[in-house]
Amino acid sequence: MISTAARERVKLAIDLCEEQFHVYDDKSSLDTLDSYEAALNRGKAMGFQEAAHYVKSALHDIDVKSL
Repeated sequence: MISTAARERVKLAIDLCEEQFHVYDDKSSLDTLDSYEAALNRGKAMGFQEAAHYVKSALHDIDVKSL
């Protein structure tokens, strides 16, 4: 079973990944020239979004297993 403190750290990691997704998504949207940097920022945003998804899935699996 996962401790409450550990669970809160996992939730914090999810929140941080989602926050970074929005940061890089906004940066890429602001680039009207659709430059190489905008493409990199879109890639970073997608990476953070995927990371948040994987951590959410892991947390769900942990919660289900602890029932």
